[in-house]
Amino acid sequence: GLAASGICGDPRIADVGGIPNIMDYEHHKEVFHIPTIASQCDLPGAYVFGAGAASSKVVGQNAELMPTEHVKACCRKSKYAKVLEDGSSTMEDYHSSDFGLMANLVACKGEQGDVVMVRAKVRKGKENFVTCMRRGLLNILEDTKSQYHIGIGGVFKVLKGKINAHVMPDFKKEYKIGEPGWTDDRNIHYEMGYGLDLRLEHTHFFSQSKKEGGHYHFDTTPKEVEYLAYFIPVPKLYRIDNPYPRDRKKKAAAAKIAMKLAGKKFEFVQRIRVEDKAE
Repeated sequence: GLAASGICGDPRIADVGGIPNIMDYEHHKEVFHIPTIASQCDLPGAYVFGAGAASSKVVGQNAELMPTEHVKACCRKSKYAKVLEDGSSTMEDYHSSDFGLMANLVACKGEQGDVVMVRAKVRKGKENFVTCMRRGLLNILEDTKSQYHIGIGGVFKVLKGKINAHVMPDFKKEYKIGEPGWTDDRNIHYEMGYGLDLRLEHTHFFSQSKKEGGHYHFDTTPKEVEYLAYFIPVPKLYRIDNPYPRDRKKKAAAAKIAMKLAGKKFEFVQRIRVEDKAE
């Protein structure tokens, strides 16, 4: 189901955009172009795959994207998943090189080569497959007191079992925080890397037999699950269009306005609870 015969050949990873674009309605129309990203990663014509957001200009709403596109070979087998009006989800082919909001991507020449094959079955802990891989590598770095960083990319199949997935619904056209019935369906919890505002792991999936796809969270059948994965070490990272500095600046400005509205004097009183005495 991929657009290249391999995932090797001068690989690098790209962290493009970010969560602030999702949380800020002023940036819901952000659009990136896979061939441009390949060039920005100093690998024009690259094979690009990973996890991201579909462009709402392409599919008409917010949606999950599973990009797999070989720019030089003009081959695209990308998929997207969206939430329908009745609350169910579906997956379709994605006929565009554009994506929106954010993405975590691997760019390479799409060649066959040496990979790290991992076969795992029966989950014993609480962490998902990808987190186990990442934290296992982190433990090695900590044990050896290494100052190096490790980046990995790859693909895996769920051979047995079921997984928990998430598909982001479309953005609400109008909403007020705190109003009755309001929920923030965009709220995402994730780990970030210090300094460059990196998302430390991001995995999307698609089925080759059903119209199912989206964001992979964890498996729900730990006693029967089985994974087959192919990973590559990636020695180079590109951070493209980081929105976090803009977001922090905007929040700082909002905090200053709030302080002005509250006035210069602010009194904080803290008391402990006192039990009422029965008369």
